[in-house]
Amino acid sequence: METRLAVPLRLHKHLAAAHWRDHRLLGPDPGLRLNSRVFRFVKSALSWLPWSDDVCFIQAQAYWVLDNWALLELTGEERYGEIARACSDSIMAQQRPDGGWDYPVRAWKGRTATVEGIWGATGLLASFRHSGETKYLDAALKWHSYLEDQIGYLEEGDQIAVNYFANDRRARVPNNSALLLRFLADLAQTTGDATYLARCPGLVAFMRAVQMPSGEIPYAVSGLEKEERIHFQCYQYNAFQALHIMHYYDFTSDPAALAIIRSIVGFVASGLAEDGRAYYDCSHSRRTVIYHTAALAAMFARAGQMGLGDYAPLAERALAYVLRAQRPAGSFPHSRGDYGFLRDDRSYPRYLAMILYHLLAIMAPPPAAPARAEVAGQGERREGER
Repeated sequence: METRLAVPLRLHKHLAAAHWRDHRLLGPDPGLRLNSRVFRFVKSALSWLPWSDDVCFIQAQAYWVLDNWALLELTGEERYGEIARACSDSIMAQQRPDGGWDYPVRAWKGRTATVEGIWGATGLLASFRHSGETKYLDAALKWHSYLEDQIGYLEEGDQIAVNYFANDRRARVPNNSALLLRFLADLAQTTGDATYLARCPGLVAFMRAVQMPSGEIPYAVSGLEKEERIHFQCYQYNAFQALHIMHYYDFTSDPAALAIIRSIVGFVASGLAEDGRAYYDCSHSRRTVIYHTAALAAMFARAGQMGLGDYAPLAERALAYVLRAQRPAGSFPHSRGDYGFLRDDRSYPRYLAMILYHLLAIMAPPPAAPARAEVAGQGERREGER
């Protein structure tokens, strides 16, 4: 176990030393728009300058919480639990009274992103399960109320897609709905209340309806105001969606979800290069992003555990690529081959925490089968919840 944990422990040590401050995981991020397209490469090349661009993504905090609870389970060292609780308290401190979290990047100032909120509540649910402290559950339930009242959904026939931002009806983005399936399964399992699964059949119907014959789930499909975008970082988004739906399937055994998973995994298998790297997109460009490959490795490993096929060789190939990329001090470069020749070597805590999460997921034993829930089941909600 010590040998297997060497790589994630070095990464954890780097994150703790470089980015863990004031009970938050802080640091730069590739960001959006011009920063993502241009400025991050300048900052990477001039890394010796004191760039003041640290941000605090709630998504990063949630991954860090999950990472530390996983390390507590694997090592038995309570210090990881202390970090997880401290970070969870910070997530709660940043939650608004209405239950949402502000988006931390200036380009989207004033918006409330669904992904940020779901991840924040997911981390808090994990802390409730490990610590038993009801304040974490209460904060997660406050987010769920905000989700229902302010985020909202786009409904079309029997299909339901969660909105990308609060009070903003745009294109339907399947990745958000897949993540919501995971969260609702977590919430139902944690509370013992199957009514939290009520929207899941509609979310699954949406995913099934938009899945293409190749198995690929498009990035965005037509909504009320915005055009669709089919191929965008195809393989990593589909790997994440498969992992989210697997998490939902573990609790519900929903056969419709299993059919989606099978097709996604088959599609993503075509996105792994011979050297083990994940292709950046469906054009198989030279660009390589390390956290993409880590997500593929975790997805293939889980697919093998589920008996979906002989995906162990693909998992091993992708994992080997990730392990070779680790630097001696524990961090990983972000990307290679951007625009064919650029690279980004900066340490981005949000994506490093994702890599750590997927490395630990590969090493953890298969999840124990919980008591199954009927997706359309009914139950009593906690007092105060609608």
